[in-house]
Amino acid sequence: MRWILLSWASDVGLTLNEWGNKITAARIALAAVAPTPLFVPEAGDFLLGKTPDDAAFAGAAALAQAAARPISDMRGTAEHRKHLAGVLTRRALRGALERITTPPTD
Repeated sequence: MRWILLSWASDVGLTLNEWGNKITAARIALAAVAPTPLFVPEAGDFLLGKTPDDAAFAGAAALAQAAARPISDMRGTAEHRKHLAGVLTRRALRGALERITTPPTD
């Protein structure tokens, strides 16, 4: 079993089975899109048992985006931050998968 945790504006923890073809655990949290950091259990639960691919990651990202409750301020609009919640969740999941499945070079 291999796992990875990546932290961006979207924090992702991902665990694959021993063959690397099914997701056995996933946790997704968001920052800067709610008054406090936001744990999105429905997005992680959505991934359980799925093949780690772009379709699964897009579904989880959509759930994370839907859970976001951002405000507009001088750094960006609520609409833009909500959009970024989905984009960064998808990127974090792809990055986690790449780090899990790529052998260390050292």
